Amino acid sequence: MLIYLGLALYLGIVLSLLWGRFAFFKMNSGTPFWLALSYDLAVGVQMVSTVYGFIVVTDVTKLPLYICLVLYAFSLVLFWWSIVTAKSLDFAFSTSVGKIVTTGPFGVFRHPFYVSYILAWLGSSLLFGWPWLWLSLAYLTGFYVMSAKREEAVILQSEQSEQYKLYQQQVGMFLPRILKWKQSNLKH
Repeated sequence: MLIYLGLALYLGIVLSLLWGRFAFFKMNSGTPFWLALSYDLAVGVQMVSTVYGFIVVTDVTKLPLYICLVLYAFSLVLFWWSIVTAKSLDFAFSTSVGKIVTTGPFGVFRHPFYVSYILAWLGSSLLFGWPWLWLSLAYLTGFYVMSAKREEAVILQSEQSEQYKLYQQQVGMFLPRILKWKQSNLKH
């Protein structure tokens, strides 16, 4: 029964990510074609392998499945919370600077979409343990780190650099800064 819940959550993630990729994020000339293609291929490896795993693999141990379900649920909630909060963003490696969003999940992580993706890929890698899932997770995590650093470099060259530097001091890139977050919430 839990395996079906995992598959349902994962399919929800896949549909959400596909919707985000083609309907929410604006594509721009800042992302090189080969980089977008390699990203899509790595995501495809994750998606196809995981769906295959849920359909074919029947001897999944409970602890990895429970961990996976929690990661999937958190990934899905974080993704949609980020969508609702952000309204509209450019796809990776954008050269334009829009409004800096610092509320909602952006008050916990500077890059909540990337955190959401990493959690989903991590869940699949932990559950099935296949080397190609771990390799694609490593590639995608590197892609997200590189993309986040490039996006932040663009922002730091804009007129919003001072505001963003303060934001960087308060909010972690991929991990929450719990002490700073608690301190800032106590002030409000």
